[in-house]
Amino acid sequence: MSEIGDRMKIGFLGTEIRLDLIKKVVNTFFTDIEPVYIVDGKDFYNIDTEAKLKELKKDMNGFIFAGELQYHFYNNIFFPDIPCDYIRKDWSSLQNSFLSITLKGIAFTNVSIDSYSSSLISNLMKDLGVQNDNCHIKIIERRNFDKTYSENLYQQHKKMYFNKEVKGCITAIFPVYEQLLKDNIPCVYAKPTTDVIRKTIHYIEEQYHINMGKTRNIAIIIIKIIPKKEYSYIRKDEYLYMHEKIKVAEEVYYFAKNTNAAVVNESIDKFVILMNKKDLIEYTNSLQDFYLLNSIYNNTNCDVNIGIGYGFNPSEAKFNANLAIEKADINDKNITYIVPSTNSVVGPLDFLVIDKKENEMDIEDKVFLELSRESGVSQSVIYKIYVLIEKYKKNTFTSLELSQKLNVSQRSASRMLRKLEDSRIARIVGKKVTGNLGRPSDIYEIKFTGR
Repeated sequence: MSEIGDRMKIGFLGTEIRLDLIKKVVNTFFTDIEPVYIVDGKDFYNIDTEAKLKELKKDMNGFIFAGELQYHFYNNIFFPDIPCDYIRKDWSSLQNSFLSITLKGIAFTNVSIDSYSSSLISNLMKDLGVQNDNCHIKIIERRNFDKTYSENLYQQHKKMYFNKEVKGCITAIFPVYEQLLKDNIPCVYAKPTTDVIRKTIHYIEEQYHINMGKTRNIAIIIIKIIPKKEYSYIRKDEYLYMHEKIKVAEEVYYFAKNTNAAVVNESIDKFVILMNKKDLIEYTNSLQDFYLLNSIYNNTNCDVNIGIGYGFNPSEAKFNANLAIEKADINDKNITYIVPSTNSVVGPLDFLVIDKKENEMDIEDKVFLELSRESGVSQSVIYKIYVLIEKYKKNTFTSLELSQKLNVSQRSASRMLRKLEDSRIARIVGKKVTGNLGRPSDIYEIKFTGR
């Protein structure tokens, strides 16, 4: 098995089109693993594939199947000795499929769908505001996986289309998609999203490290301050620079407070932050956003570079963070590098979103009143939301989070968010699962300026 510092070896089995999607995610976000790809376009059990997987097993630290069919046929080869899972079908991949079929000129409410549960489809319809009377989706219920599974799916899609029960098809089974195309039946192949692929790989990594009794759960963040041209290290500007550094420090300590992190060191041009890797992943929305960088850029006259290192202990994490910050070129500004282990690096990542800055002195007097008129939300509530954004240094909330922070009912918070969305002050940017049995809640991004 791999020792600390070695690359974890993960195998992937699936159709060529799905493996291409997985490769892009691995090459971008998981350069610290060693992937092994096995192309298998068959939608049924094959003895040669089983023999190949059994031969590979001794070299694998984890295994991921690109679809549930392959997982069903072959997961017993690895489980329970080696962690394995499959790329699941989530609401976002179905939503993308709805968009794709709509772009073909076909209403997504009038299609046949396989591989997705009726509850998931029903919940998505509710989220999209589709009434039952307007929904004519035909759901092909799942049955036992066997050699005839794909053929049966294909025949059911085909029958409903030629009987004019539906106007198009959505399938997550590639052989079914190919057959429907040959018959000139309008169809869409439901592909896994980047997010669900990343979550599956993260899960396998964590399971492997848990089984090994260890995990790189420590994160060190190094923030290097870069004074803008009007500020320098020469004596005549020292006061101005230190004044700006205090502003950066305020943003850093806000970040530390809200993420249970600790600022373990600071100097004239650098901050070192210690935190739990899991908290960092949650704060950055799985490394898709980094609000701290935007806060520093928007609220100070400094640029920064950020280096992030992971480790089994603080010493290893700090060593990797130093490697990460050294990756930044002398001309780089406001970029982030991540070193998960000493033999891999991710970056440069550009999290910065530049908004046109408004005159802060005029916000309360002019902008809040205008925003209230546009949205129908009271000026006092607009101001309270603005204060929340400033206090917590983030501008994304679910209706539950907003209701708790504003001390109002969740229904009232949902109504406010819908009004803000209608006036383009807020927009839905993702989903958040708030419980094992609950539906995913919409995550709203609220922007009072730069719209």
